Amino acid sequence: MHPLDSCKWLWQPHLNASGTRQMALDEALLTWAQQLHDAPLIVARTYSWARPTLSLGVHQKGKSERQAGQAYLTDETTDVVRRPTGGRAILHGEDVSFAFVTNHPALLAMSLNDSYCFFTKWIKQALLDCGVPLQTTCQTDTSDYMRSALCFQTQTPSDLLAEDGQKVCGSAQLRRQHGILQHGAAFVQPFGIAATQMDSALQSVITKELGQEPALFDLEAPTFQSLWQSLELNYASEAKSIRERLATTSGSHLVPASD
Repeated sequence: MHPLDSCKWLWQPHLNASGTRQMALDEALLTWAQQLHDAPLIVARTYSWARPTLSLGVHQKGKSERQAGQAYLTDETTDVVRRPTGGRAILHGEDVSFAFVTNHPALLAMSLNDSYCFFTKWIKQALLDCGVPLQTTCQTDTSDYMRSALCFQTQTPSDLLAEDGQKVCGSAQLRRQHGILQHGAAFVQPFGIAATQMDSALQSVITKELGQEPALFDLEAPTFQSLWQSLELNYASEAKSIRERLATTSGSHLVPASD
């Protein structure tokens, strides 16, 4: 018997939107799942970014924030957003991002590493099915992770690497009472993989694993829309504050964000 046989799984079709809207949606899905903790479920989705966007980890502030801004925010064409998860800075644009949300007791009972691996194996299989040449072993030395403000210049055991050692995919996780959010980015454009291909591959992998077709998640439900919109306002306000701080950094080419 599969440990998630009693689990309902929901799929949200690929969405292209701003960084603030995407991060608000990921957190809204987590909050929604927490409220339904008596009904075990998994929600999965892939998404892309309407504009090049620098995402910062929730704890990445001060010097690390400035380093990331100096590396990636060189003009006004790049947006910025703070993720609800930890980790280092990522410049989105050539990636397909993904998110998994669950309130399932079996997954909540797992250790952090085991739950990371649970979701990462789905991404790994989807990448392999798309023809991305991945290593079969993981990086085990994490000693240099905090030495760089940039996520894709570091490696952790949960990352996926190409055969040449290049980091292809990284993810981060947020745990709350009755809920887990794991989201990340897979840089598949250099391999000629379209977002629609990755989206289809991931849905197929999960369907096969859980032995059931997904139901579509209803983003249009009024109560969910209200939650999503409220969170988006918070993310937009934080993004404005980040840009204003970075605009005052010596050598910055930015100007403070306007309303």
